[in-house]
Amino acid sequence: MTRRALIVPGLAALLAGAATAEDVKFDVSGFIDGSVFNDEQNSSGFADRDQDGIDALVNGKVILRGSYLTEGGWELGGRGEIRLQSGARSDSTPGRDDWVVAEKAYLWAESGLGRLEIGAQDGAADQLQISPPSVTKSLRIDDPLMMPVADGAGDYYRPAGLMLRTDPYASDQSLKVVYKSPRLFGLQLGISYMPEFSANFERFVKTSRPDVDQQSNIWEAGLNYDSNIDNVRVRASLVYLMGDNEHERDETVTASSPWQSVDLSEWGGGASLKYKGFTLGGAYRHSNARGGFVDHAPVVLSGGASDTEIWSIGALYEFESWKIGANYINGETNVAVEDAIGRIEKQDGDAWQVAAAYAITTDLQVSWGYQRYSFGASAGLNPLDLAEYHTANAPGSFYAGDLGADILFTEVSFGF
Repeated sequence: MTRRALIVPGLAALLAGAATAEDVKFDVSGFIDGSVFNDEQNSSGFADRDQDGIDALVNGKVILRGSYLTEGGWELGGRGEIRLQSGARSDSTPGRDDWVVAEKAYLWAESGLGRLEIGAQDGAADQLQISPPSVTKSLRIDDPLMMPVADGAGDYYRPAGLMLRTDPYASDQSLKVVYKSPRLFGLQLGISYMPEFSANFERFVKTSRPDVDQQSNIWEAGLNYDSNIDNVRVRASLVYLMGDNEHERDETVTASSPWQSVDLSEWGGGASLKYKGFTLGGAYRHSNARGGFVDHAPVVLSGGASDTEIWSIGALYEFESWKIGANYINGETNVAVEDAIGRIEKQDGDAWQVAAAYAITTDLQVSWGYQRYSFGASAGLNPLDLAEYHTANAPGSFYAGDLGADILFTEVSFGF
């Protein structure tokens, strides 16, 4: 299924003035994904106890884009995106509690020298990273934009911060500058800079939150390869990002807490091969943020005390109007525990999915499938399995979780 733009040449000609309609283009495009699913949890765990049974989620966008081709060969343009999402069960985007979010707005200029973007946009690492193929659009297990399992507060499920996603999303859609080189021999280079976290046009320059452990000055770099070798399409990426901790919360080292707050650092990569109808791919992400969860002030500790590794693979086969595929993702994060000697415990999680889809038209796809989520905390984080029940005044951490969830779903995806 393609998500294609709707061209409005009449409006383009009207607004262009002296320019011709061929020089100016305005596009309106978007999509909406909706899912109905049944969630069977074999542990109430850190998840919301009310999540068992049938539920529904939605994710969608309206994208506005305009461009002008100069006589010198430069293409100048702007783009804005408004997102419809299922509140806090969508992803880590700032403003995630809202159902409608003005998510992106940026200007761009492109020529034979490359492309420059300025505004609220994804960082270079996120744009250039390769992800495994997936039958489903939004209800997927790697970076799910519709999360079927919610925590006790009804938010996106991430015990100890562990988010199952291999995309390096740290700078999110905060205000930044992005440069992408022209693609030469299949290779493209990208770099970006984000001065401060900002969110949805509310705080374009600086957040109003305290600076404690806030990451700023996020630099990203990525190298992407996309080319055909004989009858095989080969895609690969290598990405890196780093941030600057403005005010470290933990500045001293003690016997019970031998860790310090440090700067954010992430790296990862991905690759995929496509031959005729078959696509096979995988991705990897390493973060020194606990759980790989990055907002304005992630838990980033020295000595590997919050390191996280997440990897994902996927396979897809397309024939006629059908798609079938399978995916798997695994993540593990360190959790520093303060006691008389200080120690590091583990929170892990994985998920897998099998699905099939049928394209009714080029813009309408219906898919069906099964997902299995499993999360487990080490005994030191969750002694006597008490954390999973939120027992008052009992040992165990609210932020650690043990969970098993079986999801049967249908997703309808419509693009325009």
